[in-house]
Amino acid sequence: MTTTSSLRVTLDEISVDAHDIDLASLVTDTGEILTIPLALLPEGSKHGDLFTLRIERHPDETEQRKQRIIELQKRLFG
Repeated sequence: MTTTSSLRVTLDEISVDAHDIDLASLVTDTGEILTIPLALLPEGSKHGDLFTLRIERHPDETEQRKQRIIELQKRLFG
């Protein structure tokens, strides 16, 4: 089962970090600021553009991944 939430964000600022990665500062309608790599946004995104940010949770896949890690740890550490 997948659960999803979404929120509207505005591209407020584009900057470059210490590793020369372009970053996008996104502001939600309620004023929170999220900073993500600019490469995650559609090409040509610019200051003032409005986006819907969607986040999906995958509990079934999370559990499968946990089980794979447990099995790997058992093989490695006994």
